[in-house]
Amino acid sequence: MALFLSALVAVSFRHDMREARARLQAQPTKVFKSRYGNIEYRVSGTGPAVLISHGITGGVDQAAALVTQWRILPSEQYTFIYVSRFGYLGSELPDQATARTQADAYRELLDHLGIERVFLVGNSAGGPSAMWFAIDHPRRTRGLILHSSAVPGPEAEYIPKIVAQHDFIYWLAVKLAPEKLLGLLLPGPIIAGMTKAQKRFAVQNAFVASMPISERTKGILFDNSVSLPGINVVPFEQIKPPTLIIQSTDDLREAVGGQEMHGRIPNSTLIRLTGGHLLLGQEAEIQKVNAEFIKSPIARQVWNVSSI
Repeated sequence: MALFLSALVAVSFRHDMREARARLQAQPTKVFKSRYGNIEYRVSGTGPAVLISHGITGGVDQAAALVTQWRILPSEQYTFIYVSRFGYLGSELPDQATARTQADAYRELLDHLGIERVFLVGNSAGGPSAMWFAIDHPRRTRGLILHSSAVPGPEAEYIPKIVAQHDFIYWLAVKLAPEKLLGLLLPGPIIAGMTKAQKRFAVQNAFVASMPISERTKGILFDNSVSLPGINVVPFEQIKPPTLIIQSTDDLREAVGGQEMHGRIPNSTLIRLTGGHLLLGQEAEIQKVNAEFIKSPIARQVWNVSSI
């Protein structure tokens, strides 16, 4: 019986890894050779240029999923530049990498593409590099959207090193303890109130879609050790372009950190929403405020829409 179960687990694991690698291979990406090594990217759509800086466990596929799955912006109205950050998928992790050098890699890529000015979306661990781009290249930044971004303050290690380094251990955690993984991103009361469909969607797009995790290990470890702690030395007062901060009210640390960023970023608007780090159930409102911001990127101070 034990041998049968072991064989069944092995077959299931290999099947899921084949599917995951097939999804990656199907991504229509390109590679740009920058001074920081290879940078994987994808460009799609027409309209105002929007560069997406994805979160931890991400890559160019997860950057695209912010639009296609999480629907943070209408997919047909903008030119999206999806980038795999340092150490993720086809992007190399250079020596002495920081969120600031990642921002400079964005600048190199935009030069290569002939794109002068962009809006930036910094999601979660992708927030710091988007902020540094706005600081170092204000004239090229039409606006900055911080979508459930990393915030100042202590940051716990998101994924233990041993899990981030091993496909099988990560896969097993997703299969056996999906709600515990959701607890890394969402408060208990939100998880308790989720429908089965919402849980499936969140697990699929936050965890299953990150397989194989070994293709993202270097990026995860970089985020845990450098990018996320580095948020505490970002000079927020030097972010001059119009900035939209969308932050959860359910997580006290994120709510307090979002308020601090709003108080320190001169030309910023703070949007307070429920839904935890994933901002679940707020897709329509998020798409609306993001589209309005891109159409007219001006500061409107604080919008309290947490009851929506």
